[in-house]
Amino acid sequence: MNREQLALYQPLHVFDELLFNGVVDDLVEKGYSIQTSALPAFLTDALLACQDAINDTEYKNAGIGRAGDFQHARDIRGDNICWITGSSQEGELWLSWCNALKDFINKHLYLGLFSFESHFACYEPGKFYKRHVDAFKGKSNRVLSLVAYLNEDWNSNYGGELVLYKNDNDAEGIRVVPNLGTFVVFLSEQFPHEVLPATHKRNSVAGWYRVNGSVNDVIDPPR
Repeated sequence: MNREQLALYQPLHVFDELLFNGVVDDLVEKGYSIQTSALPAFLTDALLACQDAINDTEYKNAGIGRAGDFQHARDIRGDNICWITGSSQEGELWLSWCNALKDFINKHLYLGLFSFESHFACYEPGKFYKRHVDAFKGKSNRVLSLVAYLNEDWNSNYGGELVLYKNDNDAEGIRVVPNLGTFVVFLSEQFPHEVLPATHKRNSVAGWYRVNGSVNDVIDPPR
């Protein structure tokens, strides 16, 4: 898809009511939504093009914690990340679609979602992210997590599944194969999850919807 074709989707054509309704219904019923190979083709094409344009040097080792608590912990997570800023037309399209989803969720569930942040995540063979939660209860303004996958011709034997646990006592979890176009949305505080190691390079996009955690009218920065 060239830039002229891509531009036709912005900003009016990024809204998908049927798909968004499915996400909302799942969130109400289960607190999570797994949409298998459901991202629109124009969006996966844009993300793949955006990813291909990134220089390897733009990826940084991911870490855990924020601000003064941030640390690299390769024994806990081994992915390399590159933030999506919207500086490219393809990246802007992704952020526009995610913001359209935010507005739809706010309209129907009144969650007060305020902003969205997102990055590419690359797991080299053998890398993983141990079981964790994206937000600790009462201590974070992350409300919803979103993960989308960019792996073409992924074989289930490769591994690399996302395992979504229903609660702290769940030892089995729900496994999601990281196929191209599959995406998952879940309540950040409620669902521990992990990324299993794979035998092949594994690419995804991770994102978080946040409420406004401002203090004295100073907006909490996205990351």
